[in-house]
Amino acid sequence: MKPNHTKFFNFFIIFNIILWLSACSYLPGKPPFEKDKLPVEADEPAKDKTEQDQPKISLVEILSAEADKFFLRGSYKDALFVYDQALAQATEDETPQLISRIESVLVKTPAITIAELLDTKNIHIPKPLLMYWTGLNFALENNAVKSKEILETFLFQYPDHPYYNDAADLVAVIKKTFFHKDTIGCLLPLTGKYAVFGQRALAGIQLAIQELSKKYSREFKLIIKDTRANPDIAIEGVRDLHQKNVAGIIGPLLTVNPAGREAEKLGIPMIALTQKSEFPLQGEYLFSNFITPDMQVRTLGAYLFQELGIKKVAILYPNEKYGKKYMELFWDVVDEYGGEVVGIELYDGKKTDFTKPIQKLTGQFFPVPDFLKPEAVEFENNPLSEEDDNPKEKIQIDFQALFIPDSPSNINLILPQLSFNDATGMYLVGTNLWHHESLLKDAKGYNKQVIITDGFFDNSQNLKTTQFVKKFKAVFNTKPKFLEAISYDTASILFLTAMDETVDSRETLKDTLQGKRMFEGVTGNTIFDANGVAHRELFLMTIKKGKFVEISR
Repeated sequence: MKPNHTKFFNFFIIFNIILWLSACSYLPGKPPFEKDKLPVEADEPAKDKTEQDQPKISLVEILSAEADKFFLRGSYKDALFVYDQALAQATEDETPQLISRIESVLVKTPAITIAELLDTKNIHIPKPLLMYWTGLNFALENNAVKSKEILETFLFQYPDHPYYNDAADLVAVIKKTFFHKDTIGCLLPLTGKYAVFGQRALAGIQLAIQELSKKYSREFKLIIKDTRANPDIAIEGVRDLHQKNVAGIIGPLLTVNPAGREAEKLGIPMIALTQKSEFPLQGEYLFSNFITPDMQVRTLGAYLFQELGIKKVAILYPNEKYGKKYMELFWDVVDEYGGEVVGIELYDGKKTDFTKPIQKLTGQFFPVPDFLKPEAVEFENNPLSEEDDNPKEKIQIDFQALFIPDSPSNINLILPQLSFNDATGMYLVGTNLWHHESLLKDAKGYNKQVIITDGFFDNSQNLKTTQFVKKFKAVFNTKPKFLEAISYDTASILFLTAMDETVDSRETLKDTLQGKRMFEGVTGNTIFDANGVAHRELFLMTIKKGKFVEISR
């Protein structure tokens, strides 16, 4: 029966009862007796008989009886609507018993039906009572997520309600049911064309679990789901991990947004291995832990402007998405540190001749009169310089560092051409793409005063990093790279946070991750902000004697 139909039916019942009661007052009576013919002693008995013939009728009882009929037929919603009308007519003394009868119906009513009644206007059944039974019945129907959500609202809004303690106990049980702090889920592409990346990430996670199990003398569990880089499979993986009550999820590497939406819906903390900055902003339970463009330019900026005291820089970038993004981010950092971008040129990354953009930066493409040429910048105590075996006169340039966000294939062509055009003497600044063996060989002799940033450096002097590399090599017989290292750190962060004594649910796990706690890892010290975005100062490297060398700070 639809709500409108039900309301009409309730009104119809009440209207007919009122008519019936009114009709009783107009029933035909006996002819009046003359007072002088009526025996005095018969007057009082006659009056008592009239009152007995017309008993008092309770509207609340009549409505309750009708509600009971609906209840016995299993029409719980209709029963509640009729009881609601009875409650509107009830006296203070009648209300407690009526509430008790209403609860006997609520215990049988589907949670979604009570929720609909809760949203209906002009309902006389107390709202906290409806809210409590909605949450309780959702739990009985195995919809623990919805039950927890409603009962927590009930606890917040009605702290003095008689059912407060019962609701609090149920919420605590639900949280424990949801949360196995020694178990996490993992979403990785372990088959298909991206399997190699999934397997590398898994190796880092497995090593972390092995180390933590030794540390805590307990078994930590990992439930692995192969996403095959398929968004639908990733979503199903999230649902399955939810049913297995994992504390949180590591991954995925790819198709992060669909899986993230499902994790947010189910209230599962998820730390995706993605550099997509918008991912963690899509929900409270979503985090990202990877190397990002913002991390790189900020690490470079802090070293260039704070430690080296550089004032002027130039940017040479490829005319493509990657180059444009890094150019804009780096320029922003220059402005933040009060530096100055004195030259900026783009080039076609598909070509091999970069003479023209280089000459534009150095002022050679458009000859500049001597009196307009800037004074040469002198570098004293250069921490990255090596002995120059072939000193020669160099052109004067007005920037101390040149930022080139590009891949090794182009960098290996650009660096020699910079030297050929006498654009030397400045720092050559690059992204993590520069951290490639080919730069040591193909650009040999032209890679001096290089400053590179990356999320991991296996030859770092950092004690945690050194120990990790040693253990990884012992287990897997190969050196770890960034993906293995960041996966190791992510698993460690998730388990260490879950082991905190204050963490007893996915919600408190999420809150603790966002609590500005510093995590010391093999990829550096990581902190998550309130949006779930990781912040970390990356490694810095230069090249000396044909090897990448960490820049100590």
